[in-house]
Amino acid sequence: MKIEAIDPDSYEAAIPGLGALLKDAIDGGASVNFIAGVTLEQTEGWWRARAARVTDGTITVFVARDDDGRIFGSTLIERSVNPNSPHRAEIGKVIVHRSIRRQGVARALMAAAEERARAEGRWMLILDTVAGSAAAALYEALGWVTVGTIPAYALNTAGEPEPATYYYKDLR
Repeated sequence: MKIEAIDPDSYEAAIPGLGALLKDAIDGGASVNFIAGVTLEQTEGWWRARAARVTDGTITVFVARDDDGRIFGSTLIERSVNPNSPHRAEIGKVIVHRSIRRQGVARALMAAAEERARAEGRWMLILDTVAGSAAAALYEALGWVTVGTIPAYALNTAGEPEPATYYYKDLR
């Protein structure tokens, strides 16, 4: 397994793999921005819509690749651009392909994202996930602190409202 930050010049080439990964997660029931029936065109479009922010350095995408270079995991850091929060960033799209879950990939991706954030002086990190999910358990095991849960925050893949829990982690 190789974890890497995608260089802005390589981002466009990574979009098909990122789109396939996102589609796999949604097809497996993960509540990540879409509901069931999502197309590869839509998931690639989600990643493509972030290209300008990858280019300007607001977003850094991390991926896990196999020996053949295929993407089987992702996460991203989205840095706050507000003058009053140069120390803050949001973690998002922590996704691992269904075929390789529970093998430490998400942990490795989170470690890489946290390391980059810390190196940049981004010590206050935030994220959200489906309340009570396997992801929530992972974040709690990694030392993320629960802020609270919002009921009916987003629709799950079946189109039903489900709660989301917000977390923070202070890297100082």
